[in-house]
Amino acid sequence: MPVALFFPGLIPTGFDAISSFVTTNEHARRRFAEADDILGYSLAEAYREASIYEWEAFEAGFMALTLALADWAQEQHGGRPAACGGQSFGAFMASVWAGALSYPDALRLIRRSVTVETDYFDSLDEPLGCHFFYRLPHDTVQRLVAETHERGEWAELSVVLDEQVHAVSAPLRTLERFEQRVREEGGFPFYTMNRAEHCSAVAGLRRRLHDEVYGTVDWRPARLPVVSDVDGRLLTDPEEIKQDLLDGWTTPVHWETILRGLRTAEVDEVWIPGPRNMFARITNNSFPTRVITPKQALAT
Repeated sequence: MPVALFFPGLIPTGFDAISSFVTTNEHARRRFAEADDILGYSLAEAYREASIYEWEAFEAGFMALTLALADWAQEQHGGRPAACGGQSFGAFMASVWAGALSYPDALRLIRRSVTVETDYFDSLDEPLGCHFFYRLPHDTVQRLVAETHERGEWAELSVVLDEQVHAVSAPLRTLERFEQRVREEGGFPFYTMNRAEHCSAVAGLRRRLHDEVYGTVDWRPARLPVVSDVDGRLLTDPEEIKQDLLDGWTTPVHWETILRGLRTAEVDEVWIPGPRNMFARITNNSFPTRVITPKQALAT
């Protein structure tokens, strides 16, 4: 049965829920120890204290955790996935799993990218963010974005995971009003990132990352196809994978695009490594889905 390994985007989660896996599982210990050597500090300790707004520690910690779960799943269930992919930061982890980018180079890329990202967002005249929310129909979300435009303010739809899960990028002051409108319409705010993403407003950041960061590491042909969350293509060429990850900054994420890629890969089942999350429900609407969680790994 052809299986796809799908990596979720960054998900806020308490460290207590995953601490036993991080400290006792051999795959997790190996991934975190290798990260310690590259970053020069205890990633597990930094990840324990990090919020999603502390980009280096949270991104590196989430990557180490999720790749360790993928390692465990392959050891436990055997075989090799026919394809892999991910949403947002998950696409980055898929590139590592597919071998287009080594794990040490991925950690270096995170560190160098965060330096450029921090400088870019700190230099803006007005702070930008990305607000994630759920339980609002797509038509209602589009209407709220249109209302924002009618007030003369910029906002852009960044993520459409299904008819219930969305994210919008805008100036932080605009997002305060937008979050209020989400509540008034019966939706549930999830969290607000302190940076915009998947939108045209960060084209300058994409250029800087291309010019200053992504050429500093080695990109290799992928061992298995990577499903693009930008256009749904199956990618193995290293240059195409690199450009696809950069394009993810300025291209909205649409779940239908990812589904199109998974169907092109002709997979019958999807495995999702990571803390239990919304992707299990969304993916299971289209494919039989297995969630690979720390709790599950510890119970085996």
